[in-house]
Amino acid sequence: MSEDRARDAAPDAAAADLDFDGRVAIVTGAGQGMGREHAVMLASRGARVVVNDLNAANAEEVVAEITARGGVAVADTNNVVSGAEHIVASAVQTYGRLDIVVNNAGINAFGRFWEMDSALWWRVFDVAVKGVVEVSRAAMPHLIASGSGRLVNISSNGVMGVPLDSAYNAAKAAIWGLGLTLAEEAREVGVQVTTLMPVAWTPMTENAFPNPVIQDAMRRTVPASAVSAFVAFLAHQDTTVFGDTFEIAGTAAGRIAIAGLPRVGVEAATPESWTRHSKELGRGGELRTFRNASESFRDQMVFLAPELDAVLPADAANVSR
Repeated sequence: MSEDRARDAAPDAAAADLDFDGRVAIVTGAGQGMGREHAVMLASRGARVVVNDLNAANAEEVVAEITARGGVAVADTNNVVSGAEHIVASAVQTYGRLDIVVNNAGINAFGRFWEMDSALWWRVFDVAVKGVVEVSRAAMPHLIASGSGRLVNISSNGVMGVPLDSAYNAAKAAIWGLGLTLAEEAREVGVQVTTLMPVAWTPMTENAFPNPVIQDAMRRTVPASAVSAFVAFLAHQDTTVFGDTFEIAGTAAGRIAIAGLPRVGVEAATPESWTRHSKELGRGGELRTFRNASESFRDQMVFLAPELDAVLPADAANVSR
C-alpha cells in the first residue's frame, strides 16, 4: 500500500473511540473510490467487512490493506443485481451475522437523454437501483436479527438535476425515495436506514471537474475518507441519528429535504384559471420542508379545507393511518 493511501486510511483521534465490537458490514462497490474508504474506515474501527466489487483484483487489494493494518475482511465479487443473496451469504457464512450494509455500488455514463443508447441508460439505472433493492432485500432479515441493523444508501445531489447525466440522476432519485420509505418501515423492526448525498474527490470526480482550481480545492477539502467518517458514524450501533437524507462533504453535513413554496389557489379547476395565475406559480416566499409524503398531504389538504387543521393529526406520519 502506498504511503498516501495508508495516510488516507489512518483513523483520526475522534473517530477512534467508535468501536464496532466485531460487528459485520457489507460495503458494495468497495474496490476503489468512496466504497474502498468506507470499507477501510469500518474495518479500522473493529468491524469485520465484506469488500464487494466486481473487479476481483481491486477487492483483494482492499482486503490486503485492511488485513495489513490488523483488520478483518473478505473479498466478494458477486454482482449486486444478480448475486445479492450470495453477497449477504458471504457475510453470514463467513462471520455468522450481518449488522451493517453500505449500498455504494454504481456506475455512470454521460450523454443527452434522447441520444444515449437505451441499453446503456438502463444499465446505469439498474446497477444503482436494483443493486440497492436486491442487496437490501436479502440483508433485511439479518439486519433485523442483529438488533442494531444499519442500512446506509448512497444517493447523490444529482437528483437536483445535472445535464447529460439523466440515468445516474434518475437512479439516485429512486434510491432517495426508496430510502425515505424504508426508513419509516424499518424503524418498526429496529433497523436504522439513512440516505447520503456525498461530495468527494474521486477518479470519477476528476472527469466531471476538469478545472484545476476546482480539482485542487476538492483534493484539499473533500477527500473520500471524510465521507467515510460520516458513514461510520451512522453505521455505529450507538448512533441514534437516522431516517433522513444528508449531504456530506469534508467536515460539513446538512439535512436535505423536499420543500415547498406557498401554495397558489385558483377560483376553479379550469385551464383558464391556471392561465390567469401562471405568474404566481413561479413566485418566491417562505419555504416549508416536508419530511415525508404525509406532511405534504396535510399541508395541501389544510390549504384547501382549513377545518382539517383540527382533524388531521399533528404527527404527520400518522395522517394516512
